[in-house]
Amino acid sequence: MADLLPVERALSIVLDAAPILPFEQVQADDALGRWLQEEIHADHDYPEFDKSLMDGYAVVAADLQRDLRPLRVNQEIPAGIDPARLVAVVPGTAARIMTGAPIPPGADAVLIVEESEPVPGDPDVIRPKSGVSPGASLARRGADVRRGEVLLSPGEFVGPGEAGVLAACGRTRVTVGGLPRLSIIATGDELVEPGTAPAPGKIRNSNGPLLRALAGRAGARARYLGIAADEETALRRMMEDGLRDDVLVLSGGVSMGTRDLVGRALRALGVEIAFEKVAIKPGKPFTFGSRGATLVFGCPGNPVSTYVIFQVFARAALRRMMGSPTPSPAPVRGVLAAPVRQRPGRAGYYQARALWSGSTYEVRILPTSGSADFVSCARGNALAIVPSDVEALAAGEPVALLLLDDHDDR
Repeated sequence: MADLLPVERALSIVLDAAPILPFEQVQADDALGRWLQEEIHADHDYPEFDKSLMDGYAVVAADLQRDLRPLRVNQEIPAGIDPARLVAVVPGTAARIMTGAPIPPGADAVLIVEESEPVPGDPDVIRPKSGVSPGASLARRGADVRRGEVLLSPGEFVGPGEAGVLAACGRTRVTVGGLPRLSIIATGDELVEPGTAPAPGKIRNSNGPLLRALAGRAGARARYLGIAADEETALRRMMEDGLRDDVLVLSGGVSMGTRDLVGRALRALGVEIAFEKVAIKPGKPFTFGSRGATLVFGCPGNPVSTYVIFQVFARAALRRMMGSPTPSPAPVRGVLAAPVRQRPGRAGYYQARALWSGSTYEVRILPTSGSADFVSCARGNALAIVPSDVEALAAGEPVALLLLDDHDDR
């Protein structure tokens, strides 16, 4: 196993080779799922005026400290009204006010509607049922955000919450990291496309759709080039097309067989091969290289190997290219529900189900028939990582977990 590159070293080589793509200015709606590449400042105080936090009555708090005498309602203040139009509240009066509406001059608290009652026979008079303290149920101008405050920073992921912040700041366009263009080639004479009934000796190509889905989920613009036969001229022609993009991902043809032509074809096209074997299970015969700024991932043909190599290495590279400050998120810790054994020498990345118990992840490694067991990819939401020098872990022992993009959905 001396010639096998440790996973951590291989990942470091991949990330060092991955260029950060040029930034793009996009519509705010199109920034969702991308990494921000500029500071977002508040363009005004928020709230912009003293406002009510509840439906009720704007009052002078001291007016309710001496006694709970009736108060005459001098105006009704809906949300959205111009504060300049408001009448002052003075002792003995109150303003009926809605949530989010501006506080009128003179008022320094809001008596919530539940703590008031009408006075029979006079709809414009209310009787307080309790006193209030100054500042009750209102927010002062700038209590949440001050004008000029930095609300979002470069490197932050744009999710729904960030989209709301952009809208609140009036930002309809924003600078984000670029989206990688990624090409996919499945190799092998034995492959037919999913819509074709396999003839004897043939199998359906599951790796092409698998990689396209993984790339799309990771944020790349994926382009499927098709199945390449085990013939070097045709393979090189298809590779040359794929090398026009930022990333080329191939499945199959990277092992030691006489028809495993990927490494030789890549070298003929000027791809500089960084490594061809990694101490990982599954996925040992993994080829990585580059030509110019284009990254090349040669994944093993078995579906689980392809899946693991993409999740561990290609996803991290894509995140870096898009401007993520944490391209390879640190594993989290879980607790094994059942023992696991392996042959030392390669780090095991096992399909697993990780369920949050309230205090930790409970981890069940999924049964599998091997790296060709494509169904196992649909059952896990994490990869349980067993170090290369560990032969066995017992039930109840801690285990490292790489949570997958869709772990919350499974």
